[in-house]
Amino acid sequence: MKAAVFHKPGDISVDTVDDPKIEDPGDVILRVTSTAICG
Repeated sequence: MKAAVFHKPGDISVDTVDDPKIEDPGDVILRVTSTAICG
């Protein structure tokens, strides 16, 4: 899957990463359907 990855301040890229996995009983996986930037 594609993900926005924060490497360091000023260095963010869209990378291919592994799909997330549930590893702990308190974990959840969310599907983001929309985002917005305001200001």
